[in-house]
Amino acid sequence: MQDVTDSNRDAGADATIRACLSLAQPRSFFLFAGAGSGKTRSLKDALEGLDTQTLTTLRKHSRKIAVITYTNAAADEITRRVKADPVFQVQTIHRFAWSLIEGRTADIRGWLESNLRTEIAEIQAAHAKGRAGTDAHDNREKKMASKMKRLQRLSEIRAFTYAPEGDNFGRDALQHTEVIALAAHFLTESETFQSIVLARYPFILIDESQDTMKPLMEALLTFEARHRGRVALGLLGDTMQRIYTDGLRDLDQRVGDFSQPAKQMNHRSRKRIVDLANSIRRDDDSRQQRARDDKPGGTVRVFLAPSVGTDRTAFEAFACAEMARITEDSAWQNAEAIKTLTIERHMAAARLGFSELFEPLSKPDKLKDGFRDGTLPAMRLFTHRVLPLVTAQRNGDAFAAMAVLRDGSPLVDKRGIRKGSLGQATGLDAARAGVAALMTLFEDEPDPSCADVLAVVAEHRLFPIPDQLQACLPDDNPVAQDMADNLAELDPLFDELDLTTPEGSQPTETTITEAWTQALEAPFSQVARYLAYVEDRSPYGTHQGVKGLEFPRVMVIADDAHTRFKGLASYETLFDVKRLSPASQKKAEQGEETTIERTRRLLYVTCTRAEESLALVLYSEAPDTIRSFLISKGWVAEEEVVMAAADGPYQEAALRS
Repeated sequence: MQDVTDSNRDAGADATIRACLSLAQPRSFFLFAGAGSGKTRSLKDALEGLDTQTLTTLRKHSRKIAVITYTNAAADEITRRVKADPVFQVQTIHRFAWSLIEGRTADIRGWLESNLRTEIAEIQAAHAKGRAGTDAHDNREKKMASKMKRLQRLSEIRAFTYAPEGDNFGRDALQHTEVIALAAHFLTESETFQSIVLARYPFILIDESQDTMKPLMEALLTFEARHRGRVALGLLGDTMQRIYTDGLRDLDQRVGDFSQPAKQMNHRSRKRIVDLANSIRRDDDSRQQRARDDKPGGTVRVFLAPSVGTDRTAFEAFACAEMARITEDSAWQNAEAIKTLTIERHMAAARLGFSELFEPLSKPDKLKDGFRDGTLPAMRLFTHRVLPLVTAQRNGDAFAAMAVLRDGSPLVDKRGIRKGSLGQATGLDAARAGVAALMTLFEDEPDPSCADVLAVVAEHRLFPIPDQLQACLPDDNPVAQDMADNLAELDPLFDELDLTTPEGSQPTETTITEAWTQALEAPFSQVARYLAYVEDRSPYGTHQGVKGLEFPRVMVIADDAHTRFKGLASYETLFDVKRLSPASQKKAEQGEETTIERTRRLLYVTCTRAEESLALVLYSEAPDTIRSFLISKGWVAEEEVVMAAADGPYQEAALRS
């Protein structure tokens, strides 16, 4: 009999998964896998462990195994591990949803028509009750006009388009939420569609299932229940790591008929960090993990300071110096070697130096989500068009510059330089002149404003200007005289392609225009800092954005006083400094989720990113109360709490024992 070791302790869970992936008797499963348990490795091993006969049968009948990952990076890694074998269809959730519905033009058109009519009726009902002359009244009129225009144009669309990670504007483009809703609708309402999915996928495996969007997850659960025994729905995840509100809250309670293997090990973190994670989790679902025997020790420290009157930059620098001293790890003095996690992005923006860009765009509902995750089309004009072009020009890389233009500029689009009345050189000449004007701007002013950059791009029509930015252009934005003839010839083509005023997008609202007008005053250099942040290339991250990642040194910053979205999380409520509001208390009594549960999950996710050492920096109106809470709960020992001195520089802070 094989000895049980940390490396094979969870082998039984992996064996259960392999048994479920049987073409003869497929069985659905939910794998519980806590932080650092090797959940994604289990997924990879399950795919690599499929027997030759199964793979041969799948290929013979043109069937595939759907593997849905949380990130593109995870999809790329799994694809590499399975040697890009086409029998494995590895995609993010949006790509998977699009793969299900792509090409179903008539069905999509029918759903959109029904959905648009419903939305228009709802707006009309609200409009009838509202008062004229208000912003809400005007906005409803704009929404109705936009939706009615889209409804009227549906019959003209030959094929719908969608970019899972890109820009979606234009009359034929579908939005992210629409693609998810369409896939969910067809999975539950169309028997023909269900038959097609059954024939294509005997196994559908979903990583990070707890954060899969609720409409699609519910549709998949309904689909599985209707066709149980014909398909295996494999869910991998950890409900304690559900960090987005659009995930299915009670997922673990909806899979009672599934096989439910569980993993015990945490292979990532040292024992002290695993012990803290177990303590945090004990008040939630009581699941506990084991640290590896070859990863003893580890360091946890809590740094507490008043939320009022504390110089945060100085206190966080002090915390890093203390961690370097305590751990005897000088890397704690190197900002690039530490992953610092803030509860909200504006805190990172202030520390990284792109607040002027961040502040206005992070507030309007129609902008904030796309801006925060880097998918806002108007922002991508700067991050994925102008910035790469300017960078290429500064580096003297003409090939890279032309690649950017060919990818996004209508001036050098194959239709823009096509032969005929336009003349092949017309678009190229205009593009060269536009690039020259753009670089002249940077020569005259090393760090021009985003507004100045936008004006040049629009004047020379280097790239299509998203609708949200149209209203921000200066009224006197004339086309340069020496380009007038060339661009006049291109005007019919622009109109034909609908490049500057994408149809299907809602008219720009006053609040959105104001937000963009303010943001465009930011220096263009902030675009690069913003992009590094959203692409996770900076030392900073958010509590929500690091799931699945790991770092040797982690600093978690909790600062309720600087938190703007009060419903998101409240560490002072979790730590007994503040009481639940009456409304939240009522939710708790009814068994609904409150701020406490959300905050506890965020704390668990952030703490379990650390491999070697962890610093929790907490700002509060009552630091002593938090200290008492942490010690009484057994989360930390007295000597692990560092209090900011009340009457001196932080370097004089004392350990209270």
